[in-house]
Amino acid sequence: MRVLCCLDGTNIEHITRALSTLVTADERIIGLLYVTDLGPHHEIERKREWLLRPRHPSGPLQEKIQQAEVAAAQDILQEGLFYLPGSQTLSREGNPEREIIQYASEWDADLLVICPRSPASGGPALGPKSVGHVARFVLDHAPCPVLLVRLPIIDA
Repeated sequence: MRVLCCLDGTNIEHITRALSTLVTADERIIGLLYVTDLGPHHEIERKREWLLRPRHPSGPLQEKIQQAEVAAAQDILQEGLFYLPGSQTLSREGNPEREIIQYASEWDADLLVICPRSPASGGPALGPKSVGHVARFVLDHAPCPVLLVRLPIIDA
């Protein structure tokens, strides 16, 4: 069974726990996928154009931002390898929901594992708005079954 796990930097423990109850380590090949969302970059460019400032596709600040994003992706995938040793890792850039669907198809995944939304997003834990736009798109367009792993609700 080829299981593709979508990491967001906060969900590896929950994904690992869900996988341990689903299939044994001998029965699965695990892929860990992290997608760097380029949407904020495009938003910055739109704001810059709105302010009638020249476009700066590269420069010292842009390079620092890219280096930080690459380092964050590597850290998240390394943490994934700590929890799920021997997994295949991949980092992509782009629209997260589309990259997840495209890679699941390319990788020939039998199961996609994703969490509904990061707790840092501040959305509701339950109800129709508890599933973020990325998870909703993946649920609607995945080329294979999807396991949606809900994070535990913590009372304050």
